[in-house]
Amino acid sequence: MNRLLAIALCLLGLNLTHLHAGPLRAGADVTDITPLPSHYPISTAGSMSATFLDGTEERIHCRTLMLGDEKTLVSFTLVDSCLIPRELADSAKRIASEKTGIPAEHFTIAATHTHTAPTATPAFQSNPSVSYQIYLAEQIAHSIAAAFEKLEPAEAGWVVGENRDQVFNRRWFVTEPYENPFGDMTDEVRMNPGYDKGAGKVSKPAAPVDPAIPLLAVRSSQGDKKPIGLLANYALHYVGNPPRGADGKAQLSGDYFDRFAKVMAEKVAPGRKDYVAILSNGTSGDINNVNFAGPAPEKKYAPGEKMMEVARSVADSAYAAFAKIEYRTDLPIAVAARELDLGVRKPDATELARAHQILGSPEQLINGNLSARDAIYARETLQLREYPDTVPVRLQAYRLGDLCILTTPCETFVEIGLELKELSPFGTTMVIELANGYNGYLPTPQQHGWGGYETWRAKSSYLEVDASVKMIAAFKELFGELEGK
Repeated sequence: MNRLLAIALCLLGLNLTHLHAGPLRAGADVTDITPLPSHYPISTAGSMSATFLDGTEERIHCRTLMLGDEKTLVSFTLVDSCLIPRELADSAKRIASEKTGIPAEHFTIAATHTHTAPTATPAFQSNPSVSYQIYLAEQIAHSIAAAFEKLEPAEAGWVVGENRDQVFNRRWFVTEPYENPFGDMTDEVRMNPGYDKGAGKVSKPAAPVDPAIPLLAVRSSQGDKKPIGLLANYALHYVGNPPRGADGKAQLSGDYFDRFAKVMAEKVAPGRKDYVAILSNGTSGDINNVNFAGPAPEKKYAPGEKMMEVARSVADSAYAAFAKIEYRTDLPIAVAARELDLGVRKPDATELARAHQILGSPEQLINGNLSARDAIYARETLQLREYPDTVPVRLQAYRLGDLCILTTPCETFVEIGLELKELSPFGTTMVIELANGYNGYLPTPQQHGWGGYETWRAKSSYLEVDASVKMIAAFKELFGELEGK
């Protein structure tokens, strides 16, 4: 850079030292997080009922991609878990920071949202094993530290692919009222309403989808240009239909996220065991893989088959885009964050009285679980009474050249992600949900007004109605901070 250009950029207020902090380095890791024998029987997440496994034939993992220069290193760790609480993520970050010397705020730890993993945070009637929580935090920290140890000179690039075949909005307007768990008939929208449109019960989806597949890839900058790893993002909640063991029970599984990682790795680096492909969950709080606009499917899937079908489809689309990536070694990196205090929707006296009345009536238990939906939500109501009036919510924003990566700790509705992409001043924006904690669903205020499962007050949905509005405002500020770095 000549001296006159340097002076001009300084006058524009740009930080030259940061923009040219040195060559890029990158490293990646896969670490096994399958429960140890001493952890069994273990609770599994993803259902309103508590279920337990005595063992598993399939392994689950966390995957980390780290990159940066001598001034700033950042990492992204995706965990085969349904939900990860803030305390567990913070614990893993502290351990990893001690191991690497990297500030804890430069780490992102996110759940993929597989519904076939050990319970890591209380959810409906499932409660975590403390010993597994401790083990999981240690394993996540190990993965971050291992990626750090593998850092090598690298170059990076990004691209956006697309797959419209696997994403459908699961919330539909209904023309006939139905009762929610709180005794009201006011909900206008229903999750997974079924295929019965002939009776006029279902009209149209309540929101769009996001078919984009943003993709960040890193490879060695040395002669062989060896691929190191990639971080992809797709706004699809999960697939389900897990593999089953000899006893017929569903096995632990990383769902389509894990299978995408394996399929994509074989496409990019055939036969290589050290290449790490990662799929993060985009803003998919209201998105699934079931097309209620069409007829009911006739095909019956074998356990695990649907996960693999979706993984291959998404990986094919991602790989088609991957081939177009242009790499660079000078990648300016910046980090910004916000901590918001958001209100909790707590029950009033009337709602508490109703919950006590429901739970005071004889209730049929099935395998130790409350079976009636109203009773399950009555229990949630009493538990939310003990929540604080506000909770801390952490948002992150990363700038990697003209790529921006945002994180939210919620099951974030697709409209919010689309709005953030539209507001972003950067060429490409990726939004990773369920990161650095768990604060339930994040609908828009309008979606709250329409009702439906994702808005029903519980541990799975408790933030104030305007939470998304406040988060978007905070992200606008973070965009400004990143532009100035």
